[in-house]
Amino acid sequence: MSATKSKKYKLFSTDNTEAAKCAFYASTEGCRNGDNCKFMHEESRPAPAATPAPIQLSDDSSVSSESDQEMPINQTAQNHAKENHSQKAKKIEGKRKRKSMDGCDIFADPKNLSNERVRDQQTVTNNNKKLKQMDVSSSSTNAKVKTKAKPETPKRNFSSFVSNLPVASFSIPEMKDAAPTKENKALEASSNTPSKKDTSESKTEKVVLPTSTAVGRMWLKSVVETRKHERYAASNDFKKWKEMYSNNNIQTTWVKARPYGSWCGSNPQAIAVDCEMCETVDPKSGSKNGKALCRLSVVNAEKPEEVLLDTLVKPMWPVSDYRTRINGITKKHLENVEFTLGHAQAFMLELCSEETVIVGHAVHNDLVSLNMEHNVVADSSYLFRAKDLPTATPSLKDTVKTILKKEMPDTHDSVNDARKAFECVLNWVKNDGNVEMVERTLKQRQSNAHQLFIHRIPKICNEEHLISMFLKHSFIQPVDVDEIQFSEKTGKTHVNFKSSRHANLAFDTIDGNAEEEKSGRLQKKVFLRNGNYIRVRKMLHAKRPKNA
Repeated sequence: MSATKSKKYKLFSTDNTEAAKCAFYASTEGCRNGDNCKFMHEESRPAPAATPAPIQLSDDSSVSSESDQEMPINQTAQNHAKENHSQKAKKIEGKRKRKSMDGCDIFADPKNLSNERVRDQQTVTNNNKKLKQMDVSSSSTNAKVKTKAKPETPKRNFSSFVSNLPVASFSIPEMKDAAPTKENKALEASSNTPSKKDTSESKTEKVVLPTSTAVGRMWLKSVVETRKHERYAASNDFKKWKEMYSNNNIQTTWVKARPYGSWCGSNPQAIAVDCEMCETVDPKSGSKNGKALCRLSVVNAEKPEEVLLDTLVKPMWPVSDYRTRINGITKKHLENVEFTLGHAQAFMLELCSEETVIVGHAVHNDLVSLNMEHNVVADSSYLFRAKDLPTATPSLKDTVKTILKKEMPDTHDSVNDARKAFECVLNWVKNDGNVEMVERTLKQRQSNAHQLFIHRIPKICNEEHLISMFLKHSFIQPVDVDEIQFSEKTGKTHVNFKSSRHANLAFDTIDGNAEEEKSGRLQKKVFLRNGNYIRVRKMLHAKRPKNA
C-alpha cells in the first residue's frame, strides 16, 4: 500500500483578487505541469490596463534623474513632501546647532563653524562696506557738510569698572575722618619740568621712571631717592618673594602694570596705597602666609579727599590670625566678603600703568600682599631717617609725629595710613628732601632690644622649630616669631620676646661662644643634627669699655 505524500507549495500573490502565482515557474527547471498547472504563470498573467505597476524605492529614498518622469504624480508629490520635510528638519537642526555655538564660542573650533554662519558674517561685512560707501558718496554731494574725522577709540570708564566690583566697605569705629590737605595742588602748579640733567640721568636708569606726565615728574625725585636706600633692593626683590611663595606652596599669580599710554591718560598718575594683612594657613600642607591681603585702601594722590577704593578682601586660605589688635578686622567682618585678591589685582591693573607713582610707608609689604611687581614708588620709610640710628627705618607713627606734628591712633586704619604717608612724602617733595630727622619713640627703640635676629635658617625649618629651639636651649619662650624670609638657600627672621631682659637672657643661656660680627653685634651658633648651624644675633651693639 502506497501512501501519497502531500506536497507543500509556496504560493505568491501580489493582490488578493487575482490567482496565485506558480512557485515552480520562476525556477531554473520551470513548472513540470506546463499548461496543465492550476496556478498562474507569468506570461499568461493578464496585465491590467489602468493600474500601473508600483515603483519600489530603495531604503535611502533616492531615485535617478532618468526615473523622475516615469514616477507617478502622487508618488512625486509624496517624495517632494518628504524632501521638503527633510530640508526643514535640517534647517531647524542647523539653527539649533548655531544657537548652541553662539553661547559657547570660546569652546568652539573655528573649523566646525557652519558654512551658513560664514556666509552671514560675509554678508554683514559686505553690508558694512556698502554703508560706508553710501556715507562717503552722500558726504561728497553736500558741500556744506564737512567730512567727519574718524572717531577715536572710546576711553575706558574706570568708575564704571570699579562699580562692578563686589566692594566690602569697612571702617574703624573710633577713627575720625580727618580732612586731607591739598598742598599738592599748589606744589604741582609751582613744579617745573625736570632739567636736562635729570632727564639724562633718568635715561640711564634700568627701570621705569614717571616721566610721561607732569604729575609723575613732580614725584620723580622722591622715586629716585627711594631706590637709593640701602634696604630697597632687598625689600623690592620680587624674584625673591616669588621663590619664597613657591617654597611655602602659596599658589598665586603675580601681576605687573602695562606701559603708560592713552588708555590711562584720565586715571590718577599718583596714588597712595595701604594694605592690612592677616595670617592664613593652607589646610593641606600647613604652609603659612603671613602677608595675606584682608583690606585694600587706595587714595587719589592728586585729590587726597577722594578714596578710589576701600574694601575688605577675602583671603584664599583659612585665617589663622586675624591680627585684630592691629587692624581691627575680625572673623565676622570677613564672613560674607566676596571681594578677592583677583579683584584687587584687576582693580590695580585697570588703574595703574608702569609709571603710576605709588606712595606709602614700607610699600613693598603692600605690593607683596597684592602679588604685584612695581618699582615706581615713593616710600616714606626710606625717605626719612631716624635721628638716633640713621640706618633704621622709622615707623609711620613716629614719622607723622615728627613731620606733621600729629598723633596716629593705635589701631591701624588703612585709609588714614595711606593719607598720612602721602602727606609726609608730599612734605619731603615740597622741601626738596631737606627735612628733619625722625625722633623715634622709646617704644620703637626698645622694640629692637626685645628681639633676636636669626639667619642661615635652612628651608626645612619653620617658626615652630625656632620656638622649640629656644625652649630647649634657654627655657625662655618667645612671644612670637616673624615670618621667615627665605632666599635661594637659607632664610632669616626676628624672634620677639616679652622684654629686652628676656631676649638677653635667652641669648646668654645658649651654649657656645659669642662672636662679634662686622657691625659690632654679638652672635652665636646653634648646631643642627646634620652638622649645619644657624646664627642667633643680638639687635643692639655690644657695649664697649670706655678705655677701648
